Amino acid sequence: MYNNFHQTIVSYFLLKLTKNIFFCWGVLVFVISLFDIIDLNNKTRLKENISINDIFLLTIENIPLRADELLFYSILFGSVFYYLELRKSQEFLILRTNGVSFWKAFFIISIVPLLFGLFSILILNPIVSFSQKIYSVHYEEIFGKGNYSISISNQGLWLKDRSNLGEIIIKGTYLDTKRASIQKPIFFLINSDTQSTKRIDADWAYLDNHVWKLENPMVNGEKFNRTKSLNIKSELTKNDLKYTSNTPYSLSFFEIPKFIKVLDSTGLPSLRYKVYFHKIFSQPLSFIGIVALSGAIIFMKFSRLVPVKAVSFTIIGSFLYYFIQRLFIALGTSEQMPIILSTWIPSVVLLGFGLLIVSLIEE
Repeated sequence: MYNNFHQTIVSYFLLKLTKNIFFCWGVLVFVISLFDIIDLNNKTRLKENISINDIFLLTIENIPLRADELLFYSILFGSVFYYLELRKSQEFLILRTNGVSFWKAFFIISIVPLLFGLFSILILNPIVSFSQKIYSVHYEEIFGKGNYSISISNQGLWLKDRSNLGEIIIKGTYLDTKRASIQKPIFFLINSDTQSTKRIDADWAYLDNHVWKLENPMVNGEKFNRTKSLNIKSELTKNDLKYTSNTPYSLSFFEIPKFIKVLDSTGLPSLRYKVYFHKIFSQPLSFIGIVALSGAIIFMKFSRLVPVKAVSFTIIGSFLYYFIQRLFIALGTSEQMPIILSTWIPSVVLLGFGLLIVSLIEE
């Protein structure tokens, strides 16, 4: 009888927190999506043959990414409103009178952010990657694609460029981003006016001042007799060679390790993908940490700041965490800090700080 009563109470509190988080999540995603619609509408004003349906479709396709980005803040606001309700209604006294300490209550409540963390990794992340692939294609159909892009496959890298000769498709086995050079490149020069394609093979291709310099070129299988090199104009810069057409968000957590291997084998930078990979798995710690921190501050025995100032401190602390996290990620992507430290330290510190405040309540 006691156990059934205890389980009923626990289920009630967990369900209430879950409902609050989902409500805040829905509101935040809805509001940000409205801003996305306004932004897309401003971008399409000068473009013809773009309907309102296209704008709404793009917004819908981008909702999973927005949901992923806003989950942390949904958990923050959901838990804050949850704790304020408990404090106001004194429902927390029910747990206390049943012999439940704040530590035990925290471990029970932490089930919710932990489940949201697992949900974000196992379910939401693959949905985000799938929707972003669709979104990218749709966005490029409406706004057009740049004159260049780098695509990666198991067969090597493919690069799109333009010159005075027309469109250029370049296939290579390895890209040296420091020297802006491609090993064993094959240039396909496509002339849309004459509907002809010319193939040029070379040992190396170097990009310098918007010019490709080809070493030992062979045009359509025959050696280029005039010189050992051949110059082809380009619209690319050295910085353009550092970025692929695949954004980290378009890859699910189980696709990223394979993609990183391909990037490393082709010579392209893989740091931002490694950072994103670790960031995915460190998120659940930050979810648990913010639930602990918000609850501890609001229920502090010695705090007279509740509710307004305590909530303000919680929100300020969460946004401070956001800026610290961005700083550490920037340090990781710039190789000034090991990737594991740059992605995990902010979440671990937030969780540790939350647990520290919880321990003060129990003293």
